[in-house]
Amino acid sequence: MSAMPAGPPVPFEVITEAEVDSRGRVSLGRAGAEPGGRYRVARNIDGVLLLTPVVSIPERELIVWENPALAERIRIGITETQAGRTVDLGDFTGDATDADDE
Repeated sequence: MSAMPAGPPVPFEVITEAEVDSRGRVSLGRAGAEPGGRYRVARNIDGVLLLTPVVSIPERELIVWENPALAERIRIGITETQAGRTVDLGDFTGDATDADDE
């Protein structure tokens, strides 16, 4: 797990007090959490929990995040497409196999 960013600590604002239900859940709505939001949960030796908002991506897309040159090529391709600078390479449906659908 990655370390917290360097720099001075940012103070926390107490929003509410919450109770853990019988299934181990805590409602975060009053703290401003949006439905479907994801958080990395860290716990220190004192039992303090820190929730950090995260965005999860599919593993197959990780290569784009790890390779800035590839990400730039994709950005350029999107920009060129939006500007109408495309080349029709024909129909590739004849090259598809059943394995492509899996």
